Amino acid sequence: MSLTSNNKKQIKIAFVGTSATGKTTLLWKYKKRMGKDSSVAFVHEAARDFFKSNSHIRERFGRKAQGKVQSIMLAREQEAHKSGAKIIFCDRSVIDAVVYVKSTGNIKGANELLERVKFWLPTYHKFFLLDPAGISYEKDEVRQEDEDTRQAFHNAFLEFFKESQIPFELLSGTLKERIKRIDKMLSVI
Repeated sequence: MSLTSNNKKQIKIAFVGTSATGKTTLLWKYKKRMGKDSSVAFVHEAARDFFKSNSHIRERFGRKAQGKVQSIMLAREQEAHKSGAKIIFCDRSVIDAVVYVKSTGNIKGANELLERVKFWLPTYHKFFLLDPAGISYEKDEVRQEDEDTRQAFHNAFLEFFKESQIPFELLSGTLKERIKRIDKMLSVI
């Protein structure tokens, strides 16, 4: 599967991966730096909002729950595209739901979710998969997995990108090192 943006006027970067790897931190750093620039849009994570409002859901990584999360994320990204922003930063993406469902062993459900959003994949310029190595893990009211589960999800993301042949960049290191790599990529676009 190739990944080429349909809209050359917009650059969309998605920070993806397992929980507690710095996706939201990166989004907020760029929002603080560029937030007043009307040519930049920021798409906030859908899963956290969904599960805060639906804490009763037990199968958080099941097809039904992740399908709802994916729909919310897609709607948020579509709004960012409609804004006319030249750069869009996303905290997660529509493929996160696919990976989570696949990691539970539900291949059919994951494939259904992927089929739903295949049309949308060319809107991404770059997927940055955030590496959990060296990033401390803290549970909260939404994030309840243990560190082994976090690593298993990270491995599922790596496997997904390799199997689907969707280009991605593994983003490792300190926050400062990660920002430097993202800035370098932005400077050549």
